[in-house]
Amino acid sequence: MELDSKQKLLIAIYSEYQKDIPDMTLVTHLNLEMQYEVFKMAVAKLVNESLITEADITYGGSDTVPMRVNLKFCMMTPYGIEYVEKKIGIDNQLSGEQKVKTVIDKAGKWGWDQFKDFGARVLAEILTK
Repeated sequence: MELDSKQKLLIAIYSEYQKDIPDMTLVTHLNLEMQYEVFKMAVAKLVNESLITEADITYGGSDTVPMRVNLKFCMMTPYGIEYVEKKIGIDNQLSGEQKVKTVIDKAGKWGWDQFKDFGARVLAEILTK
């Protein structure tokens, strides 16, 4: 399965969201090995499509790409959670740990190597809490 940048970002947000106390500032373009312009536009699209909420987006000038985005207070919407779980085939009754393990497994099968480190860090933080 091929994932676009917007879907990759949403899956990363979903994974971080599984922690008892998520830190969305860890979801960055660098951690996802994504160009910053692409990352900012993906955030704007996810907000526009009601998949995430509370992302701080700053526009300016004549460019359609946001000048800046901040995910510090970002949350998944119920629709966003449902979208990811359907896309990946995750049972919504699983624990956060099991959900992240499923995401890591699927990402590996899709050849999304950039996610392995991010997902492993999230999983380690869930296990140490």
